[in-house]
Order: sequence, then structure tokens, then C-alpha cells
Amino acid sequence: MSTEVSIFKSGDVALSAKKTPSALTQSLMKKKALKRIVAKNGILRRLANGEEVGKLKAPLRVVIVNASTDISRTFYVKTYDPNAEATPPDCWSPDGRKPDASVKQPQGKTCETCPKNIAGSGQGNTKACRYGRRIAVVLPDDLDTNVAGDVYQMQLSAKSIFGKGSGHTFPFNAYIDYIFANGSDLESVVTEISFNEDNDNQTVLFKAVDFVSKDPQLEAIVAEAAVSETAQKAVVMTVYQTDTEGKESNEEFEQSPVPKAEKAKAEAVEAEAVAEPTKRASKPKAEVSDTPKKSLADVVSDWSDD
Repeated sequence: MSTEVSIFKSGDVALSAKKTPSALTQSLMKKKALKRIVAKNGILRRLANGEEVGKLKAPLRVVIVNASTDISRTFYVKTYDPNAEATPPDCWSPDGRKPDASVKQPQGKTCETCPKNIAGSGQGNTKACRYGRRIAVVLPDDLDTNVAGDVYQMQLSAKSIFGKGSGHTFPFNAYIDYIFANGSDLESVVTEISFNEDNDNQTVLFKAVDFVSKDPQLEAIVAEAAVSETAQKAVVMTVYQTDTEGKESNEEFEQSPVPKAEKAKAEAVEAEAVAEPTKRASKPKAEVSDTPKKSLADVVSDWSDD
């Protein structure tokens, strides 16, 4: 019988009281990969360095501190195989307009006219080329822990991006319109992320449930996180990040087998070629077609009173 004892709780993350990390810890943290939250099989998984370190209950309260202004595209020649090692896409576009300059075999001159952008080019009536959008979030429930203010990357698939929504719960693009139409910013509200029960267990929806300004501590952490280098990197698409995420969430990307030697080479490149931080892009101009019947303040007030 094993006598091993862990100081951490089994099956979840045990977070100690908030403290300032030591110099050693801080130096090592700088070299860590982005933390991620992945929606898979009806579960929100917290990942660090590509490994699951705990599960998060849905609906999940977050504050969105950054989002990619463009919708990316990825295409794989081979059909998804859950037992295959992850590999970078065969064609991709960070801005959804044309293939990246580094793509060796682009499928078309532009994404709009690409034959892989036609319904039926994928399985069933789907498009073979997939949409994606990245957001960076912090977790209000982490405030009193030693990971307070940590930024997590989330990759959204097409079903989490597009659509009209219902009531005051929306896919991401419609949620942006809703927030802007009410004179607010994404980083000024606490957002609830839930699974779309009418779709599948990997599609998520967004709802505003509170204002960040109600909690001075949260407001300060959000302000710092929003301008952090991590929040900038979290929304930048790189080929190897796409590869890693594909292995974590088959909703976003399909993979085909890749030789271990090539994967090792990709991992070496990943260690050196981290996307340079970029200036935080201004929020995209919203195209609002339907003005909400109730204001955001009314909705949040109703929610808070429940």
C-alpha cells in the first residue's frame, strides 16, 4: 500500500493563501507556457504547460481582458484521429483573409474564395476550413489565492463565435455587440461562460452578470492583466500553439499523425519562437442590429438580486 502523501488535493487544484512568489518561482514562471481553459465534453479544464491541473465548474465567472480582433482559420488535409499525435495544420490564416506567408501549400489565394471555405468541403455540410477566435480571461474566484490575476487563454470554435443568442446569453460576436450597445467594455463586466445545451457539450455562451467596478481588488487586477504581456500573447495565433490546442480540444482542430522526430523539432522551436508581444488592439467597431430591450445595468441588477 502506497504511503505517498501529496500536499495538493487529489482531482483539483489546492490553492494556498495569496503570497508573493519567491525570486526562483518568478524566474521559472516567466518561462512557462500560456495557461489555458479548454471546454471539452461538457467540462471546463484548467491547463498549465499543456497538462490538466484541475476542473472548473460551469457556469464559470470570468473577466475578458483581451480578444483577437480577427477570426483565424485552420485546415487539415487528414481527418481527425483521436489516437494520432497532434500536428500543425496544413493551411492556416491568423486574420481569416489569406493564408499565412509561411504556409507551404496554401489551399487558395484568399480565404473567401478558397474551395475549403465552401459548405460540403468538410464532413457532412460543414466547411473543411475551421474558424477560431481567442480570448484572454482572468478568474474572479481566484482573487484570494496565489494565482490571482493569472491570465488564461480560451480558443473559441465557430459555434461559440457566431449566432444570435437568446435572451441575454450570446455567442461571442453577438455578446460583443450587446456589451458595446450598452456603453460598456468587455473588461468592465464579469462574464458568465456556460455550455450551450441546445448545441453540443463543447460550445460555450456568454452572459454579463456583474460589474467589475463593484470590487476594487478585482478592478485593480483586471487593469493590470489587461495590459500584461501574457494577455497580448494569449490572443496571437502561432502554428505550434494551434497544434497543442488541437490535441486538447478536438472541437477546434483536426489532427493527422506526425512523426515523433517532427514533433520534437516543433517543441524545440516552440521553446525559442514565442510570439512577440504586441500593442493591445483597439476594440472592433460593433455592428448592432437589434438593441436589447433591457439595459446591461438592468440585466446585471436583476441577476445580482436573484
